[in-house]
Amino acid sequence: MAKKYVNENYIHNCGGKKVEIKKYIKPLTEMEIDKDKVLELIAFYLFNAPVLSASKPKNDFGLKSLKDYGWVGNADMTKLEGRLLKAADLGMFCFIKSDSIDQTLESMDLQDKICIEHPRAVLKHNYAVSLREDGSFSVTQHETRMECLFRHIRNSIAHNHTYLFSNDNILLEDCEESGRITARILIPKKALEAWMIIIKKIPSDAVSNTGDMEDKKVT
Repeated sequence: MAKKYVNENYIHNCGGKKVEIKKYIKPLTEMEIDKDKVLELIAFYLFNAPVLSASKPKNDFGLKSLKDYGWVGNADMTKLEGRLLKAADLGMFCFIKSDSIDQTLESMDLQDKICIEHPRAVLKHNYAVSLREDGSFSVTQHETRMECLFRHIRNSIAHNHTYLFSNDNILLEDCEESGRITARILIPKKALEAWMIIIKKIPSDAVSNTGDMEDKKVT
């Protein structure tokens, strides 16, 4: 029997109580979020999500690249990822270039019975393998880490693969047509709004104490 590969950097073993996630399936529209806020989140993550490559022409149907929101270059990408992690109390994003992320989901305790207390995320990263005549090969990614993250979030919300737990953490799930899981992202519910604010570069003085946002961006 082949030995199971486990990346030692991607292990979650807190020993906490686990819950069966299928009992907590709930669409975004039923998560006790203000109606206007839900519409704003849906409009952003489904219709204006930064999922396009910056090298591609502007999408006529609303989808954007991070460049459209003013995030350009490696330094910006590093800064952005750090801010997203902090806003969701995440230690890291586990991006996996593989045909399957099943083993990493298991080692990160993100299968069907999970710890819901500690935010964590495992995502399948789109890639291509080129095999040459001399037997050598190369792996090329088809998207950046942030494009990967927001693509999976968009798919999760679009297909209602969302869960809400008693502690107000949510699980966002993306799947292939076969049903194989390609992403599970456990974050505080409030992180969805926080991430939108970060991406759109909405200044703090445009967000009221009630969380309502003006349509105002940093220029």
